[in-house]
Amino acid sequence: MSESSRRSRAIAAFAEEVRSQRQHLGLSQTAYANLLNFSQPLVSKVERGEVPASPEFAREMDKAGNTAGVYARRHDDLFRQDYPDWFKPYADLEQSATAIVSYSSVLVEGLAQTKEYAAAVFRAANPTETEDEVRARVELRIQRQQILNREEPPRLWMIVAESVLRMSVGGPAIMTAQLSYLAELAARPNVTLQILRARDGAPPTDMPFIFLTVDGHQVAYSESWVGGGSVDRSPETIAQTAEVCDHLRMMAASAQDSLVLLRSMAKQQGANE
Repeated sequence: MSESSRRSRAIAAFAEEVRSQRQHLGLSQTAYANLLNFSQPLVSKVERGEVPASPEFAREMDKAGNTAGVYARRHDDLFRQDYPDWFKPYADLEQSATAIVSYSSVLVEGLAQTKEYAAAVFRAANPTETEDEVRARVELRIQRQQILNREEPPRLWMIVAESVLRMSVGGPAIMTAQLSYLAELAARPNVTLQILRARDGAPPTDMPFIFLTVDGHQVAYSESWVGGGSVDRSPETIAQTAEVCDHLRMMAASAQDSLVLLRSMAKQQGANE
């Protein structure tokens, strides 16, 4: 079964969950939408399977029905099936992480990508896929980002190579929006972003990675262009990754200087549109 087909089945299955709960509560779509704090048109589209329900939508369903996380878990079970098998272990850890440190040396970290930037990335990596298949990949990535909008979001620390921000992914308009979005993220109290400038010299590694804290334990994650990605909990890897993180933080521009540079780059990109 293709990724697009799996995605469609997940959307349809959860749409039925939404309809069933609303009917069980005896509510019209408008009353149900008000209870969930979403718009009636959105509830209608979710019920018809035209758009996927977000993790936040599922959590609001649990609040409405006092169902103690039943719908949130059902949502995770359905939509996490869309991930490649090699990515699922990381996806589970990411959802539970209290702190995330990422080093981006090639592309902007997935948790911080705009829809348009993500679509450009997926199109480049999967040139034979249809628009629907690319859209399904983008929707799944955007759903991952919902962890940053929780009442208690994880602590996110991003170190991004300057070359990543100067690469024209999708063109000037998409890059202007992406840089502006990074600046918005960097202004959040739970997010720190540092830019490793070209003038800062050679980094301690040229490979991107993510360093998670889950249940008080640290986990390293890295990907390869062949064979997917891997999670590593070994003490040796954890110690080495922590050392590299410290080195990168010391080399990169401060969070404040990085924010100024981000805004300047966004302005420059905007002038190129």
